[in-house]
Amino acid sequence: MKMPCTKTQVTHSSQAHGWWRLAAASLMSATIVTLGLLSGTACSAEIQAGLAKVDITPPIGGKTTGYAAAQPTDGIHDPVSVRVLVLKSEDICIAWVVCDLCIFNSKWLHEQMPAIGIDQLLVMNTHTHSGPNLRQDDFPSKEEPWKKAVEKRILSTIKQAQEEMFPAYFAAGEGHIQLGYNRLVNRGDHAVTHFDNPDRIPHGPVDPTVGVIRITDDRDTVRAVLIVYACHPVVLGSKNRKISAGYPGVTREVIEKQLGSDAMCLFIQGAGGDINPLILARGENREDDFALVDRMGQLLAVEVQRVLALIKDRPGASHQLLTSNSIIKLNNRWKPNEQVTLGVASLLINETIGIISLPGEPFHQFQVDFRHKANLPHAYVFGYCSNGPYEWPSYLPDVVSAARGGYGASDTTVAEVGAGERLVNKGLSQLFTLQGRLKSQPQRHIFEESRD
Repeated sequence: MKMPCTKTQVTHSSQAHGWWRLAAASLMSATIVTLGLLSGTACSAEIQAGLAKVDITPPIGGKTTGYAAAQPTDGIHDPVSVRVLVLKSEDICIAWVVCDLCIFNSKWLHEQMPAIGIDQLLVMNTHTHSGPNLRQDDFPSKEEPWKKAVEKRILSTIKQAQEEMFPAYFAAGEGHIQLGYNRLVNRGDHAVTHFDNPDRIPHGPVDPTVGVIRITDDRDTVRAVLIVYACHPVVLGSKNRKISAGYPGVTREVIEKQLGSDAMCLFIQGAGGDINPLILARGENREDDFALVDRMGQLLAVEVQRVLALIKDRPGASHQLLTSNSIIKLNNRWKPNEQVTLGVASLLINETIGIISLPGEPFHQFQVDFRHKANLPHAYVFGYCSNGPYEWPSYLPDVVSAARGGYGASDTTVAEVGAGERLVNKGLSQLFTLQGRLKSQPQRHIFEESRD
């Protein structure tokens, strides 16, 4: 039986609610919960969800993204796709678009959202380096580059998800598995970049956390599993010429096979800008490469299955969907007179699941800091995620990593040093405002002190 549901509270602004609105909403929520408990029945879900996916496997002959030495593809090992999750409450509709692409955002897609009733669009990339390069303006033709085909398919898929909504109940849990190493190896006041790691040495700090969000319907059927994990999908090296979703595709396939045809698995790349997989296919025999991809994906899937088993009997909740969205201007790191546009979206689900989005390739330290500071049972960073129609910002290193330098911390950055910290702090302030912890009026105490 589903737990009683409270009235949904929603915002779509980076500004705080007034205290009187929070007080009224809290009183209403408490009243509805009490009535539900007294009657012994649960009210209907306050959050609706829609799921859809589409194949975006390109024709053979184009390039992949992520390696300067990439050659035209000569085959397809496994298909690449876009998976869409639409979340809707009484007052807001959000689309999460998760692409088997390395780096992708679309001004055109963001512009289409108001016309189809989407209030907020998050475009995410699994960051596979074996997906199509959508920056090729002449492939497969100048008249119809593959990017246009992908954009049109995504728009149709969002509409499809909107047409197939169901009552959605959320539960979450965490696991831990270290499948990566930090490719910026600390050498005191500087770092040395290790793209390859043939001895599989677990260099440096990583975040081994596996976030799992389960979505069920009103029949307790699992409809979606979201996996949040931070590690580059670069098991296949620059010599690979086959299209592939990489290890995230393997993990998804294992989970979907376990759950059945009604369920969809979405892999969301966390803040993995500085994390490479310990399992790397860097030999001379291409025939052996995909066995290592399978191994990496299966290892992650086992941990996801363990988490799902732990939360199997945990009831889902569907009473609150809060969101806040900000676009900010920062200086260009190398050209201070120029600016870079970036953004952060924050979501709070059922008072227990907190999410912030970060654009580009954020370093793992951001999700460690966010999880520590958010003070929520479940706190996740959605990396490689654009919440607005801005240009791809490349890497977002933390300040300490920027000072040490190395790949992703220096020459491949655009935004000013400290940009990532500013975005995380903005995301935290948005979440704290959604929780009612940041007030619109100055207060000495936000609680009533007990007096003897």
